[in-house]
Amino acid sequence: MIKKTNYGFLIQNNNIVLHIAFYSHNTVRFVYDKSNSLPASSFAVVKEFENIEAVVKGNSIITKELEIVIDKNTMQLLIYNKNGELLNKDKEIDLENIKVDKELLWEKGFYGLGEKYSWINHLGARYSNWNTDVLGVMSLHSTTLDEYHTSIPFYIGLDKDKSYGIYFDNTFRTYFDFGNEERGKVSFGSEGGKVDYYFIYDENVSQVVNAYTKLTGSMELPRKDFLGFQQCRWGYENRDKLMEVALRMREEDIPCDVLYLDIDYMVDYKVFTVDTEKFYEFKEMVSLLNNMGYKLVVIIDPGVKAEKDYFVYDEGIKKDYFIKDSKGEVYVGEVWPGASVFPDFLKDEVRKWWGELHKGLVEDGVEGIWNDMNEPADFKHDSKTIPTDTIHIDDNGIIKEHKEIHNVYAMYEACSAYEGLLNQRPEKRPFILTRAAFAGTQRYSALWTGDNHSIWEHMEASIPMFINLGLSGYSFIGSDVGGFAGNSNGELLTRWTQLGTFTPLFRNHSAKDCIHQEPWCFGTKYTDIIRRFTKLRYKFITYLYNVMRESSLKGSPVIRPLFYHYQYDEKTYNINDQFLFGKDIMVCPILRPGIIKRMVYLPDGIWYNYWTKEKINGNRYIIADAPLDVIPLYVRAGAVISEDEVQQFIKEDNDILNIHIYIGEDTKAYFYFDDGISFNYRQDIYSEIEIKAEKYEKVLNVSITANKDNYKIPKLLINIHGLEEQDSIVLSTSNVKAQLVN
Repeated sequence: MIKKTNYGFLIQNNNIVLHIAFYSHNTVRFVYDKSNSLPASSFAVVKEFENIEAVVKGNSIITKELEIVIDKNTMQLLIYNKNGELLNKDKEIDLENIKVDKELLWEKGFYGLGEKYSWINHLGARYSNWNTDVLGVMSLHSTTLDEYHTSIPFYIGLDKDKSYGIYFDNTFRTYFDFGNEERGKVSFGSEGGKVDYYFIYDENVSQVVNAYTKLTGSMELPRKDFLGFQQCRWGYENRDKLMEVALRMREEDIPCDVLYLDIDYMVDYKVFTVDTEKFYEFKEMVSLLNNMGYKLVVIIDPGVKAEKDYFVYDEGIKKDYFIKDSKGEVYVGEVWPGASVFPDFLKDEVRKWWGELHKGLVEDGVEGIWNDMNEPADFKHDSKTIPTDTIHIDDNGIIKEHKEIHNVYAMYEACSAYEGLLNQRPEKRPFILTRAAFAGTQRYSALWTGDNHSIWEHMEASIPMFINLGLSGYSFIGSDVGGFAGNSNGELLTRWTQLGTFTPLFRNHSAKDCIHQEPWCFGTKYTDIIRRFTKLRYKFITYLYNVMRESSLKGSPVIRPLFYHYQYDEKTYNINDQFLFGKDIMVCPILRPGIIKRMVYLPDGIWYNYWTKEKINGNRYIIADAPLDVIPLYVRAGAVISEDEVQQFIKEDNDILNIHIYIGEDTKAYFYFDDGISFNYRQDIYSEIEIKAEKYEKVLNVSITANKDNYKIPKLLINIHGLEEQDSIVLSTSNVKAQLVN
């Protein structure tokens, strides 16, 4: 019954073949197909199968981590861990309708699926995945719509001592139900393709996330300067307005690294053009901004104006690069330029062409590209996207309908933009920002959660979005601080800025038909607090950069649910309004107007109030003070936190780095340093230091060692928190300059 193959095993029943391919001892792919050859994975999967040692006993396949039992008649599965615990059980497999039903067993929560307007725990809910221009189909983001800008068909089942992930590798519209239709049933399915999914098991949810990002790829280490504050508005419609913002930011002493141009910088909304009347001497303007410490990012949409004598349109038509309608003619939709055509990114030749089109902007000094409207949006239809029967043609000449390509369209575009910038400027890491995405898009771009509104509910909803995006492989994420549509106000912008301080992408963005919401727009009272928290962000740049590096290496999210490190504590499974910023800092935002106190849950252990340094015992709820100028922050005992000297923009080096040691058990940390811009770290041009603090009776021994010393290490100023009166400190260093402050 069970046949050995080079990738794992094959089971055949009548005309159906079940392929079981191993990607590690605890990561298994199950594909139901009619072919005896293992089908190719989607563009999302980058990992190859492995030759894993496994034995067959009857109708079971056993690895050192899993036992897979196959029913020879139905081909349904039972999956056990090495302790004999049942992890996953098929209830029904409907291959004709491309649907899998599984029994809801021990799971206390379900998480993932990327960007959904919901609470973090999906238990009892159902969703579908179809990349959607949300404001195109409804006036306000809300729970009444479950199809958002991204489609990431990956979810996690969780309990105290075990967890698993299922990645459904299907690019069509997909569906997920976590006990909504039937209390004891979990199901997933699609409108096309085949049943093809990966099962990942580990006791720890963090290892499930790590294994998932090995499958679909992790974020590249981003440029350090793009972790700074970013200012954007649809409405910086000429050079003078943009320069006014740039100058005012420096005058107000508000650190800022990145400025954006929305669609107004183009000629008639034609991508890859610059309106040199509104933005006169554009290259000189970009140079002036660079000299002030700013990086400029410009928007590029996939809709190309259908206009003769427009070089992008003419060349695309000549080379047959655009999507066709069902009759084989170039499909013409409608976006900002009016009548528009859309590149067929399924072809490698088209992706290379599109990437090369960025050359003029790069030569003008543009540092980043913002991909918007890339679901792809189309105003012509009620669905606000191009019809599902439009035609794509891949490199092998195979025709595929848009219903199969829709969810991965933005990913192909992001890949094109990333490779284009990389080819034209190989000495710098590219920055791409996308609205739409699929599993694996994290390899190419940062992501923001689309066109939200200036309402408190949207700030609150962003936290579960961030958490589930992080669990779905996406770390470089943020939302429009202050809200995109509608009118913000001083209190809302202040509280949102406090939250944005702790999101990897920290961008204030608003629409042209609403009031301005730059940091100085609501009066000195609010500006002073916004300035303070923007500067706090710049104190945490090295800390954040190190967490981002961890994410690039291991897939660990930057914004983490509390259960990521406290999985044994069920009280963390449904906390939507707190999160961990890396492992060591817990952030507890204020999400309602007029609130000056809030309840906070402190997990097990000792925590330090970041502001007062008070030590607090965990495993309990506390009431935290939160006047307008405070966001409750707590630091885990045993943490070592770096704080930079504040600059107006992120330069290559800081000469001094403040190190704050919060005494606790196993006080140890590593800090990484490189130039923050290039790929030189791949040639080992970086440094890494280890900091340890061990207490014996009344003596705290602090040791600092450079494990690698190939790049400049700043002088360290050591601050100790949690010392008792009679304690003394002994500091020892190796190839590192350090000085005790207290």
